[in-house]
Formats: sequence, C-alpha cells, structure tokens
Amino acid sequence: MKKNGFTLAELLGVIVILGFLMLLVFPSVVKKLKEGEANIGGAVQELIFNSAGNYIEGHKNQYPTSVNATYCFTLNTLVDEGEISSSLLIDSKGKTLDLNKKVEVKIQNGQKSYKMNDQCENS
Repeated sequence: MKKNGFTLAELLGVIVILGFLMLLVFPSVVKKLKEGEANIGGAVQELIFNSAGNYIEGHKNQYPTSVNATYCFTLNTLVDEGEISSSLLIDSKGKTLDLNKKVEVKIQNGQKSYKMNDQCENS
C-alpha cells in the first residue's frame, strides 16, 4: 500500500516538538526585546548630550568652554537650533519627551558632564 501523507500521530508529534522549542526560545526572545527597550532610553539620552555638546561648541561666545561653568538650557532650545529633531525625542515607552526638560552641562577643567532635569541646580 502506498502512503500519500502524514498520519495523525506524526503530525501530533511535530506539533508537540515545536511547542517544546517555543517554550525554550520564547523567554529569551522576550528578554532581548526588553533589553532593546532599555537601550532606546540610553541612546536617546546620549543623543541629547551629544547635541548639547555640539550646541555649546557652536556658540562659544555665549558659552565659553575655557572656564569652569555650568550652563543650562531646554530641549526646546536644541530643537529650535536644529541640533536635534523633536521626532527623535522618544523615551523607552514610546512617549515624546517634554521639550521643557532641561539639559545641564557642567564644565570643569575642560571636561564636560551632562545631566537632564526638570530644573537646573543654579535656577
């Protein structure tokens, strides 16, 4: 007798094996997705800080980097000056960041450090 297909037992066996494989793979896929979401927030923050550094370098007469100083400006300033696009300012939950958030740039001994706050320390 010629066999032209799969038996019910063979199909059921394949489905069970695929189910076990999914049980093994699914948790690691979910973990990688969550790690990716966390990295988005860090990447956006790094992008903002780099843009703030570029803004200061482009406006040295207003923000001299040769002195120890602290400068503070809003994300809206960076958007208005074309340093960053407002469509890129998305947090890890998919919400657009508030353009009134402030970027604080502290320059000490020629080194810049950055912080994002709702209000700057010297305001």
